[in-house]
Amino acid sequence: MDIINHNFDLNLYKIFYTVAQTKSISKAAELLYVSQPAISYSIKTLETTLGGPLFYRTSKGVELTPEAEKLYNAVSDCYNTLLLGEKIFTEDKDLITGDLYIRM
Repeated sequence: MDIINHNFDLNLYKIFYTVAQTKSISKAAELLYVSQPAISYSIKTLETTLGGPLFYRTSKGVELTPEAEKLYNAVSDCYNTLLLGEKIFTEDKDLITGDLYIRM
């Protein structure tokens, strides 16, 4: 797959990740400060884009489908890498870690 020509919305994956983490559309909506219908719409959009269901709806919330479990593992790795990148950037910027260069 050519990633340059593949247009995708990272926000949809953030929503998917949060719903999978919380196992609840309403809890994900709370955490992300958006409405429940917006979360449901985003999940439906991602399901349409990917061509299959991501969650089983249950009386207690949602559970990942087997295919979505694999997607979640990949998204989780990416999400954690992004968080680590932000942490490194912030620590370097705030001179907590990193290298000091003296130019003459």
